[in-house]
Amino acid sequence: MSVPLFPLLLVVACSLGWAGFDLLRKLLLQEVPPVALVFLLTTGSAPLFAAWMLAGGASSPAAGYWPPALGSVLLNLFANLFLLEGMRIVPLSVSVPLLSLTPVFAALLAIPMLGERPSLAATAGILLVIAGAIWLPWQPRAEAAAEAATADPERRRRLKGALLVALTSMLWAMTIPLDKLAVARAPASLHGAVLNGGVALGVLVVLLGQRRLGEVARVRRIPGLFVLALVVSCLALGLQLLALPLVFVGTIETLKRGIGNFMALVSGRLFFGEMVTLPKVLALVLMALGVGLILT
Repeated sequence: MSVPLFPLLLVVACSLGWAGFDLLRKLLLQEVPPVALVFLLTTGSAPLFAAWMLAGGASSPAAGYWPPALGSVLLNLFANLFLLEGMRIVPLSVSVPLLSLTPVFAALLAIPMLGERPSLAATAGILLVIAGAIWLPWQPRAEAAAEAATADPERRRRLKGALLVALTSMLWAMTIPLDKLAVARAPASLHGAVLNGGVALGVLVVLLGQRRLGEVARVRRIPGLFVLALVVSCLALGLQLLALPLVFVGTIETLKRGIGNFMALVSGRLFFGEMVTLPKVLALVLMALGVGLILT
C-alpha cells in the first residue's frame, strides 16, 4: 500500500521514539531491576496520558472498547516483564532485532482481526526485514569460537534472555491489532492512560506478592535518566496510537523494527561497546530494501 506523507512521518517519528526508549531502558536496567522498572515507567506515564486526555476534552469510550483494551493491557503486562528481563541479559544489538519477529505475527493476525491484507510487495518486504533481523545477530567465526568457550550456565542464561525477547515479539504482535480496535472506539489519549494504568496495577500486584516493592527506590540513583525515559516513551506510544487508524499495522511494525534495529546497532556500539560486524551491516541493508518494498 502507498502511505501518505503525514501518516508516514507519524510512523517514522514513533519509530525513532521507540529506538530511543530501547536505549534508555537498557541504561536504566543497570540500576533498576526489570519488574520495578516496568512499574516505574507505566506509573509515571499514566498521569501524562491522563493530562493529555483532559487537555483534549476526550469523550467516554464507545461500546466495544473494553474487551480489546483489557486484552491489550494483559498482554502488555507480560510482554514488558519478559522484554526487560531479556534486555538485561542479552546485548542491545541482539535483543532489539529479535523484536523484528513482531511484524510477521502482526501482519498475519491483522488479516482475520482487521481484514487488512498486505500486498505481495509488502509481504516480500516484511520477509526481507525478518531475514535481515535473523542475520543481524549472526556471529563471525572468531566470536563464535569465543562464545563456545563460555561456561554452560552463561550460555543457557543468554538463551533464556533471547527466548524471552522472542516471546515478547509474539505478545506485541497480538496487542497491536487490539490497540487498533480500541482506538477506533476511544481517543488515543484515553487508551494510553488505560494501557499504562492497567499494566502499572498488574505489576504492583507482582511486586507486592514478591515483597520487592522496595526495589522501586533504586530509581533515585538516576532521576534525570528516568524522567527522560518517561517523556520519550509517552511520545513514542502517543504517536503510534495516532498512526494506528491511518496505517496498516504490518507497515507500522515493520518500519518500527527496521529503524529500531539500525539504531540498536549504533547505540550498542556507542554506549555498550558491542561489536559492529560485516554480517550486521549487510543485514541492515537487507532490511532497508524490505522497508522500500513495503512503502511502494
